[in-house]
Amino acid sequence: MITATLQTLARMWHDRHILLAIIREELRRRYAGSLFGELWVVLQPALLLGIYLFVYMVVFKMRFPGYSHLDYVIFVFTGLVPYLGLWDSISTGALCVKQNLHLVRNVIVPIEFLPVQTVAASMVGQMVSTLILILLLVINGNLSWWLPLLPLAMLLQLMFMVGLIWILSSLAVIFSDLVYFVNLFMLLLLFVSPIGFKPEMVPSSLQVVLYMNPVNYLISMYREIMIAGHHPRLLTVCVYLAMCLTTFVAGCGLFAKLKGTLLDYE
Repeated sequence: MITATLQTLARMWHDRHILLAIIREELRRRYAGSLFGELWVVLQPALLLGIYLFVYMVVFKMRFPGYSHLDYVIFVFTGLVPYLGLWDSISTGALCVKQNLHLVRNVIVPIEFLPVQTVAASMVGQMVSTLILILLLVINGNLSWWLPLLPLAMLLQLMFMVGLIWILSSLAVIFSDLVYFVNLFMLLLLFVSPIGFKPEMVPSSLQVVLYMNPVNYLISMYREIMIAGHHPRLLTVCVYLAMCLTTFVAGCGLFAKLKGTLLDYE
């Protein structure tokens, strides 16, 4: 797997002009023909944030001691931004190989670039949401000194999502129904991940659900880096680092083994 990973990274660097070109094309294709165009990069997280806040603040009347309304908005948004990046990558990336086999057959595009293209395009939307979040933190005077670590956290998230999409997209070519189960699972994670609530609010008998949830570590990493008064805990850093690197290497190894047979599927 390590050899396959190094070979893939070398090819991505060697053919980086191709990779950048298909990423630009993916961004153009996503918003082509839509009424609001690129504005959806901002509108989508804003609308979902509004729905999420309505459910927790109005319906459930969620309140944290010592938190203002803006504090809670920021708390939710810091969890929602990385989750949305993950969800967008999975929802668009799970079928990226199956839907673009003709592109690989007829054009000189390395098949392993398709998941990278999809994830990179999703990360552009997440970066815009992150800039909005940083602006809210500045307005609220709650910006953390650990913020310079954010680019590293985003790079690791990118690796995690690319590895995950390498796995899902290759398996989805063979097992088409996989996508439906993945989308349902991502919807479940939206409500069982600590986006609108704190992990310590979960009953001790259910804490194991958080420990097994990769989104929990993704969200925790962002919050501990971005919000003042928090600091990256060693456990969070270690699990997050191991999770991202292991998924990237495993995904690369699996895709390298399967890519020779993927083109035989319709």
